[in-house]
Amino acid sequence: MKQRPGQVWKIFGEAVHQLARVLELLLILCILGFCLLAFRLSFGPLELPELASRMATLASGQGISVHMDGAELTWAGYHLGGGVPFAFRLRGISVRNAEGLEFVNVPAADMVAPPADIFGAHQPLRVDGSGARFTGTTAPVSVHAYIWPGKGYTLARGDFYVTLGPGVVGQPGLSESITGGSFVLHAAPSAIDITDGKLNLTPVGASAPHVGFSFTARARQNWTASLTATADAVRAEDLPSYWPELAAPHTRDWVTANITEGFARNAAFTFGLSAPEDLSSLQLDTVTGGFTAQALRLIWLKGITPLTKLDGTFTMPDRDTAVITAQAGHVAGVALTGGTMTIHGVSQKDQVGDLAVDLAASLPDAFAVLNAPPLNLLRDAPPGVADAKGSITAHVTAQIPFVQDLHLADTGLHVQGKLRKVNMVSLLPPLSFTDTSVDVDVTAQTLRLKAKGNFAGEPATVAMEEAIGTKDSPATIEMQGAAGAQLWNFLGLEQATAASGPASGVAPFTLRLSGPSGGTQTASVSSDITAASIALPEFGWAKQPGDAGHLAISARLEHGKLAAVTGLEAQAPGLDIRGTGQEGGSFTLANATIGRTRAKGSLTPPVNAGEPWRLSLSGPVLDIRRKQQSTAGNGKKGDTFSGAAWAATLNFGTAYLAAPPAPGLKDFTFTGAGLGGTVVEAQAQADGFSLGIMPQQDLRRSLTLRSDDTGTLLRALNLYGNATGGKLALDAVYGGSQPATGTATLEKLRLAKAPEVTKFLQAMTLYGVADAVSGPGMRIDHAVIPFSVQDGTLKLNGARAFSSSLGFTATGSINLADDNCSIDTTVVPLYALNALPGKLPLLGKLFSPEKGGGVFAMRAHVSGPLTDPHVAMNPLSAFTPGFLRGLFGLGGEKPTTQP
Repeated sequence: MKQRPGQVWKIFGEAVHQLARVLELLLILCILGFCLLAFRLSFGPLELPELASRMATLASGQGISVHMDGAELTWAGYHLGGGVPFAFRLRGISVRNAEGLEFVNVPAADMVAPPADIFGAHQPLRVDGSGARFTGTTAPVSVHAYIWPGKGYTLARGDFYVTLGPGVVGQPGLSESITGGSFVLHAAPSAIDITDGKLNLTPVGASAPHVGFSFTARARQNWTASLTATADAVRAEDLPSYWPELAAPHTRDWVTANITEGFARNAAFTFGLSAPEDLSSLQLDTVTGGFTAQALRLIWLKGITPLTKLDGTFTMPDRDTAVITAQAGHVAGVALTGGTMTIHGVSQKDQVGDLAVDLAASLPDAFAVLNAPPLNLLRDAPPGVADAKGSITAHVTAQIPFVQDLHLADTGLHVQGKLRKVNMVSLLPPLSFTDTSVDVDVTAQTLRLKAKGNFAGEPATVAMEEAIGTKDSPATIEMQGAAGAQLWNFLGLEQATAASGPASGVAPFTLRLSGPSGGTQTASVSSDITAASIALPEFGWAKQPGDAGHLAISARLEHGKLAAVTGLEAQAPGLDIRGTGQEGGSFTLANATIGRTRAKGSLTPPVNAGEPWRLSLSGPVLDIRRKQQSTAGNGKKGDTFSGAAWAATLNFGTAYLAAPPAPGLKDFTFTGAGLGGTVVEAQAQADGFSLGIMPQQDLRRSLTLRSDDTGTLLRALNLYGNATGGKLALDAVYGGSQPATGTATLEKLRLAKAPEVTKFLQAMTLYGVADAVSGPGMRIDHAVIPFSVQDGTLKLNGARAFSSSLGFTATGSINLADDNCSIDTTVVPLYALNALPGKLPLLGKLFSPEKGGGVFAMRAHVSGPLTDPHVAMNPLSAFTPGFLRGLFGLGGEKPTTQP
């Protein structure tokens, strides 16, 4: 049946009416149910097992699994009014990742929901919890949170205010001890942010650092996060307590073991992290940041002098690299002017540090560091190096593996140094290097050196290369220089003959040394001496500038000491020396032409300890000039036998002991032995001449000299040229810190053309004096001369001499350095007749009180140089009987010692 329009609206209105009645009934039922729930809650909490499960399910997701042991609903609005919010007591909350690893455990938390939320107001839920623990930590956690639920009561966002109490936070090996802390966590789907993070680390030693941190994480299929942490200050001594053991453990071990003093300030690090969606693992992707270092002590290589007072920065540009930059510091007395250490492989098992530093110091301070163990780079350097003066700048690089048992050879150490204004005593003190510039290049395997400056006052260059490691490591040295005044003086060549004058000019030379410093080395020196003026006065040889000349010497060294001369060649006008070393260390002199000398021979080293060096020379001529010795035979205090032992044998047809026109000694032989420069025992012979030296007690030696022609011997020695004939017997002892004493006896000696004697006698007018000096010269039939020598002074102790016509006595001194004398003498004319009364028994002393005197004699004092003496006579003494001369003091002035 067709319905009319009015019926349709009537039916629709009836339906709406019925629906309204149903809704009204439902509302009444809901209100009644709410009232019943409120009434029930007025008696206590209502256990809601399904609520706990539902809320745990809603809170889980994105790799997070939440478990709740139970949930209770409470409400105080029945007593306090309808505005009181509902409170849910949640128990046993555990948050885990997909692998079941628990992150946090909350024993209980209260979640407050405003009643309006029941009707869709979406006000935040408030959650309060305490006593929570992060897994592996002991620090209690309190949480105050506001949670905004989303559709279906899912999480829209939440703000969690977290407070930490004292305890340990973090996993074992990655934990820190704190006294408290706090942070704010902002959570939203696929986003977590932590702000205002603060941790107060537990004080250790003098450190109590405050740590700030922030965290950001986002989920885009996988989680990516960034953690930034800052710290104000920590002392290096306390760093092991704050650096977790499993955080870059190898770097931690190296840093904490080798940075032992100082402060780290203003640390700031950012860590890039990533995790899969289910948070089953966490990976460190990037690390950046650093801190400022102040007054650090850095042990950059075990056993080596450490870096101290080091100021700089520590930065990590990435997770595998750490860079230590130094602005200032010291290595003992060496100043660090800048440098870096870059540590590679921080996140790997093994790390390597690249060190590069710039240093500046004085040479003594720098050498002290280089020679300290385990470097010992200068252990084989010459002694003069330790006292060298100057400055050095150096660039040092090394690659240091961070391992426990590190050896120098494994470090790649490389030192490049520049030494300037170097002044250093050489291997031949006192010769020195001055104003020298040196470039040094040192590695753990090799030392290279190039120097340019002055040696012994002349320009010189040195090049050196030595392998480092063992005493058998090879080394080569080449030096180019020039011999000048200082070197001539050192070699004893500064005094030449009167004709040539002092040694002068320069002679360029090249010295080469090769071989291990701790073993066998070969050395050679070659020099062009053409431009030099050189003389050997002891051999009567000299060369003038421009005369061609060449010198070459080669030798073998053992452990830095001369073991043998292996070759010698010297060529110049009047000079031809050639010799070679032999097996066993002996040296054969094939030819030695030096002025008049013509010789050959050999030098043999000792085979066993205590044995002497043996020298053997022979030839037709030996010309060796004696040196003037102002203190000969002094017997100085501390006189000892020291030096290398030697034994010598000489055989020459003629031996010249003075310059022409002094005669030579024919058939000269010498056999002797000694220590150093001391002749201990000797026998020498020539035609009409013999000499013997024998050791005595207390370092004394006896000397015996015999000559059948004293005049010739005196001329050969260039001692006195106006005597002829005569026999001489001299016996003396010397040495042992005592004066030399002895007696010389002369017989039948004639003084011919002796101006000093003639001048003395001409001052006398006594009868017989003119006879004595006329004819072929004054004859001395017999003379006895007791003497002593000390401090360069010859003392005559009652010397006497006589012939039939004249007699003498003498007491006084002669300075051997300048031949000045002060002598009291008595002259007795007609000696044979005049001295006869003095020999009468009992009455002799009345006529001749002095030994060798007579009845009539003249006393005089002789002073001044022997070549031109001053004679002071006492004429009254000539007419005074002997006993009255002594009684009235008519003997003239007492002798005084001349300076």
